[in-house]
Amino acid sequence: MIAARTGQTAVVRVATSLVWLWRACKGWASQVAATFATVVALIWGGFGDARWSAGAWFFWAAVILGFLALVFQIALQRPTYMELSRREEKAGQESAEKSKAIERSLTVLIRFLAHHCGLAGNGDRVSVYYHHDKQFVMLARWSQNPTFNSPGRGTYPVGQGAIGDAWDASSVVAELPGSRVRWNQSLEKNHGFPPGTAETLKMHSQSIAAQRIATNGDAAGVIVFESTVKQRASRETLDALVDSKLYGALCELVATVAMLTPQVQEAARDDAQSAASPNVWREV
Repeated sequence: MIAARTGQTAVVRVATSLVWLWRACKGWASQVAATFATVVALIWGGFGDARWSAGAWFFWAAVILGFLALVFQIALQRPTYMELSRREEKAGQESAEKSKAIERSLTVLIRFLAHHCGLAGNGDRVSVYYHHDKQFVMLARWSQNPTFNSPGRGTYPVGQGAIGDAWDASSVVAELPGSRVRWNQSLEKNHGFPPGTAETLKMHSQSIAAQRIATNGDAAGVIVFESTVKQRASRETLDALVDSKLYGALCELVATVAMLTPQVQEAARDDAQSAASPNVWREV
């Protein structure tokens, strides 16, 4: 019995050694051959005038080693660089598809929440935002009205509008003027909008209810209900939201998978590029 176990151990060791040797050959054979080819070529060049007589065999050794390096590169390197490039492209496509699936899931979820809270009419809209690097990134938006369903600016400053108010105060309910001129003035005076920004907004919301999204005590984003009808988005809207189990699911999704959505990934890339620009300028 002991002899059998000893034999099995020896076989395992031999197999492990062979696997290690094979991996070493795959990973380093071409580099080692190319290195030796370079060294031998340098030695051959050191023969001076005698390099084609006394040093001729160094020349042929360098040629043979270089040829072996090429053969090893073609025969042993698996996957090839082209295969790695193809895999990277495929992985990028799969990642984009998964990100889109997450976005669609969030859109479906907030649509159900809009119906649950009684804010799914033609003049209503619900949007969910994720707090990322001192700004809010819109993850999903839903409205029956195609005009109100467009993504808008995509990113929003922290101290602007009902989003920023709800982020600071946990929740907020606001009524806005019916006159578009007074509406624009109210957004600029009371809600932190820069001059000229309010008049570019398509939806003339007259009632807004916003709730901060948090999970395990950590704030992650904001959900905003809007309506073109006065007093339609109200405190009762937020009460119905918080009582819904779908709201708990939304909080968990926003906190855990928001970074995988296309919008947040794009915002992160923009942040990285803007942060790198000063460094490039200083180096130049």
